[in-house]
Amino acid sequence: MVGVPQHKTVRERVEDAMREVGTLLIAFAPLDAAFNAERSYIVALLLIFLSAGALLFTGAIALEWRRTRAR
Repeated sequence: MVGVPQHKTVRERVEDAMREVGTLLIAFAPLDAAFNAERSYIVALLLIFLSAGALLFTGAIALEWRRTRAR
């Protein structure tokens, strides 16, 4: 039996986007650092990207957790 497709709310879409961007930053920041290793500020840039990715990913998970517990 085919179920009725549920439409995502704006909040769910924002959570998905935050999680995706966070995952991409975490995955590709070390790759960017490896290709740009000759720059002197690459460690600081790597830490900024990794921190931003972790913050976005953790924030999305926290928002999703709060949304599911509120129901």
